[in-house]
Amino acid sequence: MNVLQSQVKKKNSQYLDISDLAFIPEKYRGINKDVLETGILINPIVVYPISGELKMGAGGAFYREGSIGKKYQVHKGNSRVPAALKLGYSHIEGIIIDG
Repeated sequence: MNVLQSQVKKKNSQYLDISDLAFIPEKYRGINKDVLETGILINPIVVYPISGELKMGAGGAFYREGSIGKKYQVHKGNSRVPAALKLGYSHIEGIIIDG
């Protein structure tokens, strides 16, 4: 397990498998250049559990389509997740909140 750990430690943080995370793709959200250049994660990401069925929006497109098969939706830190992936990490430190 290769973990990108945060410098700021929170008592309720844990290591999350990046493959379990639904996040906004880099092409839409961008990538956190500070994390990419330094390899340092200052604060843990914040996620919430994915529950319920997908909702259909305009034109028959599903909201959160990238959430299929994922356990958590990234609430804060969407640009830090792709940076962790590019640096070769399989896990990232995060906090799970109620959705």
